[in-house]
This record gives sequence, C-alpha cells and structure tokens, in this order.
Amino acid sequence: MAGGVVLARVGFIALGTILAATIAYTCVTDGSPFRMELLTAWMKETLLDFYILVFIFGCWVWYKEDSVASRIIWIVLLVCFGSVTAAYYVSIQLFKISVHDPIYTILYRRYDSIE
Repeated sequence: MAGGVVLARVGFIALGTILAATIAYTCVTDGSPFRMELLTAWMKETLLDFYILVFIFGCWVWYKEDSVASRIIWIVLLVCFGSVTAAYYVSIQLFKISVHDPIYTILYRRYDSIE
C-alpha cells in the first residue's frame, strides 16, 4: 500500500505542475482568456461544468479544513485557479497521511480517528 500513496503524491504534484505550465503557456502565447470571441455556447457549458465541480470540491474542502479562514482561502483559490488548486490540495492531503495508510483516508477530516 505504501507505493500507492507515494505514487498518488507524485501523480498529483505532476498534474498540478502540468496544469499550471499549460495555463501559463497558453496565456503567454494566446493572450487573455477573457475575450468575447471565446464566449461560445461550448465555453458557457464548460464554465457551468467547472463551477459545479468547484462547488462539489469546495464542499469537501469546507469539511476538511478546521478554520473558516482556511476554508475561504482554499475555495477562493479553487474558483481562481481550478484544477491546479485541486491537484495541489489533494497533494497536500496525501502528505498528511502515512505511506502505509490507505489512500481513501484523505477523504476524512481527522486521520487519527480512522481504524
């Protein structure tokens, strides 16, 4: 099981880095994503899909985080940076568990109460 947690840690860090690099590259080469010609029906659907996902993931973040300030900061980061924030948040949660714990323990608020 130790390999699963380590692999997940590396995988989510890699995904977050790839996403951040792709967004930066696209902004540099194509300019701002906030242009009227990009606001097509598919873009509207994609944004709706994104914000529903942010709501669902935000509910989990709200459950996991202990302080209101931390909850708000993470949710604002989710809204602003989407999947990049999600990948790094999951990575951080994976580093909070032992490599011998099952990966699903990141879903819970407190790791020491899982038996």
